[in-house]
Amino acid sequence: MRQGRKAAWTACIPALLLLGVGLCGLGAASLLDGRQSGWYLVIAAPGSTLANTINLVSAADGRLVQKGRFSNIVIAGSTRPDFPAALRKAGAWLAVAAPSRGGCFDSSQQEQSL
Repeated sequence: MRQGRKAAWTACIPALLLLGVGLCGLGAASLLDGRQSGWYLVIAAPGSTLANTINLVSAADGRLVQKGRFSNIVIAGSTRPDFPAALRKAGAWLAVAAPSRGGCFDSSQQEQSL
């Protein structure tokens, strides 16, 4: 009986590998769409309030573009070329370029800026 289970899992390995490669490809395509939006996905420390996360963005000379589902995740914008480094210096755990479309973010929460 154990050999039957092992054979079943072994038969699934190619499908699981294709699934993993496909998901990585979709993720890369959505993040690296070729356009520079000036927007960055910012993740602050877990437990950070939305006010703390916005203050972190402001400290790096940025602005809030969109709120995330969690208070420590936002999309921020800036024309500053070293904005991701400034965010990390201000205390962000992660700051990476984000596509201009919101992905899992709610478009009704998008901030209007001039």
